[in-house]
Amino acid sequence: MEELYPTLKDMLKESIESKIDKPNLTIYLILKNQIKGNIAEPKEIIIMLKMFGGLREDIPIDIGIDNEIQRIALKFQTEANFNKIQEIMETIWENTVNMLIEVTKGNFNIINDIPDVDD
Repeated sequence: MEELYPTLKDMLKESIESKIDKPNLTIYLILKNQIKGNIAEPKEIIIMLKMFGGLREDIPIDIGIDNEIQRIALKFQTEANFNKIQEIMETIWENTVNMLIEVTKGNFNIINDIPDVDD
């Protein structure tokens, strides 16, 4: 199973493209594989940033989800918040797989450290 982890990281990176629009303080997540129905809810994006990205604070984000073109837009009010999330996005897929590795090893404490997530 462990030999699949590097492949999983690559699959995540290839399936979800990030585009940075710094002048407009916007980060776009574009899903490359078609998903039927809603791709996400705004609350799920915040949970993803906290769970896999390590976000520990609440920051204002205008989250626009376009299910037709399968794109999520994260728009920020300040450059500082934009930069914080841009930095998180640089390592989020590695963090996701690393968390999976820890859980498969039986380390469930990594899940308990996620802020404001009930289930």
